[in-house]
Amino acid sequence: MIDLYFQTRLITRVSRSFLALLLIAGVAFTGIPFSGTAQPSPPPPFRPMQLPGLDNVYSVAGRFLSGSVPHTDEGFAALARLGVKTIISVDGATPDAAAAEKFGMRYVHLPFGYDGIPGTNAVQLVKAAQALPGPVYIHCHHGMHRGPAAVAVMCEGVAGWDAALADRWMRLAGTATNYTGLYRAAADFKMPSAAQLAAVSTNFPSHTPINSLAAIMVKVDEHWTSLKAARKTGFKALVNPPGTLPADAALQLQELLHEAHRTGAGAARGARFETALIQADQAATELHHALDQLGHTPGAGQESTAREAFDSTSKSCASCHRDFRD
Repeated sequence: MIDLYFQTRLITRVSRSFLALLLIAGVAFTGIPFSGTAQPSPPPPFRPMQLPGLDNVYSVAGRFLSGSVPHTDEGFAALARLGVKTIISVDGATPDAAAAEKFGMRYVHLPFGYDGIPGTNAVQLVKAAQALPGPVYIHCHHGMHRGPAAVAVMCEGVAGWDAALADRWMRLAGTATNYTGLYRAAADFKMPSAAQLAAVSTNFPSHTPINSLAAIMVKVDEHWTSLKAARKTGFKALVNPPGTLPADAALQLQELLHEAHRTGAGAARGARFETALIQADQAATELHHALDQLGHTPGAGQESTAREAFDSTSKSCASCHRDFRD
């Protein structure tokens, strides 16, 4: 009985010592006492908000707001109540600077397209984030694609975000993954040098002239040339840019035509030309949908539908060229 008693005491001491070593190891390797439960991860630095007159609004990094263009004075008033001092638009349309000023806010216009954020724009966005009074509201048209991409770059520049967090933010905000150029801008972001930032004036414009119709059509032609090459291969991956999918090229084509109409780039050519733009936009939209379906469910039927949509878009473009260019 005595031997059993001492054996039991010895086992108990060994067990306690081993437990103590585990506790010490927990402190040594993690820096925190071992609790037996996983430590909760910190909440993401962005959260959705509901504001009148605005869509897809998020509070981001404690210093920015992201969302859609303010629809009416109600949207501007909602931002003013939150103390917003600066509104940055990356949309192609002319901002309503007078409405913003009426509510005590400054408008800054730094537009770019759906194909990515040019290096000059990225430097401007970081400089604006550093220099302009906040809170700052950043928007595109719907608040889902170009705006969140701009916010990602700004947060990488001034809020310590890495590419993974920027990608997570854009997906949460609803940025479509087939806007590959926007995701690439965040993934490849490099902090501008001090000299680059110093060269940017803080006298940002309240309105930047949109691309001319000629410049838009040059980009349209680039995407159409790629799609024509893809059609010959059964709509396989494009060569230029490397790895671009046909559906993504069609989406860029659609957005260019839609923006040309929405922003009034072709208004000077009259109502018939505007109608032609709308018809081309609709044809490109159907082409994008058909190519997207083909990419997800390949097959002879889907490829045939894509070819029909391609031919319809081609006829629309040819008709417009015949009437207004040739």
